[in-house]
Amino acid sequence: MGKSRSDMSQAKHTAPPRKAAYVATVYSHLAAFHLPFMEDLRREGVEVHAYGHPDHRREKVTSEGFECRDIAFSRRPLSWGNVKALFQMIRWLRRERYDLIHVHTPNASLITRLAALLSGSRGVVYTAHGFHFHTGSSRLGWLIYYPLERFMSRFTDTLITINQEDYERASGFPVRNRVVYLPGVGVDISLLSPVANASEVELRNELGIRNPAASLVVLCVAELNRNKNQQQLIHAVYSLTQRGVPVVLLLAGVGTEEAEYIKLCQQLGVEDQVKFLGYRQDIQELMQAADVLALVSRREGLPKVLLEGLAAGKPILATDVRGSRDLVLHGDNGYVIPVDDSQAAAAALQELYDDPQLRRRMGERSRKMAPRYDLKLIRPMMREVYDELLANNRTRERGAARLR
Repeated sequence: MGKSRSDMSQAKHTAPPRKAAYVATVYSHLAAFHLPFMEDLRREGVEVHAYGHPDHRREKVTSEGFECRDIAFSRRPLSWGNVKALFQMIRWLRRERYDLIHVHTPNASLITRLAALLSGSRGVVYTAHGFHFHTGSSRLGWLIYYPLERFMSRFTDTLITINQEDYERASGFPVRNRVVYLPGVGVDISLLSPVANASEVELRNELGIRNPAASLVVLCVAELNRNKNQQQLIHAVYSLTQRGVPVVLLLAGVGTEEAEYIKLCQQLGVEDQVKFLGYRQDIQELMQAADVLALVSRREGLPKVLLEGLAAGKPILATDVRGSRDLVLHGDNGYVIPVDDSQAAAAALQELYDDPQLRRRMGERSRKMAPRYDLKLIRPMMREVYDELLANNRTRERGAARLR
């Protein structure tokens, strides 16, 4: 039996399913920070595809039910892979005609926004996880990245910033729609509460810490690379060891500088005081085992690990860089120290070792700051950004239909 006229009319006016692309240089970025927001889109009936260079966390993205499209992105700007990635993205964007394209990380965001321009795509959201130009950055960073980001903002519908310094600078960019400030990617603060039936000493024993009750345990969760600058902490550990302080540094992460850091520990004779834990997923337990959370980066956006440290109620040692300054108040919930000043790091850690009550007070201050960064608050903020862009797309489509 053939379809009735009303059936055909209804089919004609049924809107096609909405689609969104989530893009980052590597899948681990999406897996670490963006799966909750991708899930929110899917719950709204949006089909979500992930784009990135394959790495060790691609399986995590696929296990959450998101289709992955591998792209030849490279972190090196002048790599041939990025040229290939541009043509790959143009083909995918022309084929899929996305309603929303959310881009992350410097290289992937540049390439994908160019691809969106060349393919005639709109609805481009760019989250700047920390511009390469910032207070204290090199002149070269300003000469290259500032004009590039400002120019590319012309092809960005909404630009999301996650710290106050970036927001103030980006507010003058010629973005199509608007610049938005969101307080980071958020953390589920309920997941960072102490683990039931697991004592601090037991967790330290499991990590192989020889003197679990007396040691000052410092945790750093970050990729082992030059920007994260773990060598500053290693030198601080050496200084403390020379003073007789029983300190242990836990380095959770992998990266290009791991071999160099291991060599540095051997040279300084602190192999027993610095433990390389590799890639870990038990951050909750590691936080509970630590006295202090440390992050001594040269550059940050709004580091998620510090948000986790707030939720876990830890005193925080951080360098005086954009993003980290938003989360650590010197002398209140931790210490803010100069980049590369290992003696300042050692002095701060010495104070925390000498005064357990100070550690507790700073930890309580961190815990009180945590709710403002709760994922439950960030998710509806992001949905509002998406709803606005999707509504704008529908308005443009209706206008185009009337012209036809």
